[in-house]
Amino acid sequence: MSSAAQLYLPRLLSLLLRLSQLLTSIIITGISGHYLNTLKDFHISSPNGRFIYTTIISSSSLIYSFGCLIFWRYTLFPVDLGFFVFYLAGFGVVVNWIVDGMECEKAWDLEVRFGVWLSGRPKDQCGRWAAVETFTFFSAILFLASGLLAVWKIWKQGKDEVEKPKPWFRCL
Repeated sequence: MSSAAQLYLPRLLSLLLRLSQLLTSIIITGISGHYLNTLKDFHISSPNGRFIYTTIISSSSLIYSFGCLIFWRYTLFPVDLGFFVFYLAGFGVVVNWIVDGMECEKAWDLEVRFGVWLSGRPKDQCGRWAAVETFTFFSAILFLASGLLAVWKIWKQGKDEVEKPKPWFRCL
């Protein structure tokens, strides 16, 4: 691989990962936030903790991903790996809710009809939460890839440089 490719390919990959993380966080925050917002319409006084957890994790990762897009040469790989673990926990609680709490046929039921997406019919609810489940898992994989890319770049940087290495948070 040429020197220019070694320099720019990890940067481009990092930007694409951050953009994908931002988009999946927006989708998760939108769907779970919509659910939390409509609870008052059904006179439910306290939401389930799993929805609050999912919304907090996706909102936090949205802010982090946006910040990393702005300051794209800096990354905190422990935060990336932490979001990986948090999203896997969120994936587990959403799967548990879909199978046990909502009594959908299967956990990966993605049958959503676009004309009635915002209706309150149970089948649409299963599809909506299956989308949250899918994007939660996808976000976890994206944060894992981003963290591993940063660790690889830091390891390669320390191995290749003879002079003093850059700080660990400036890896790209």
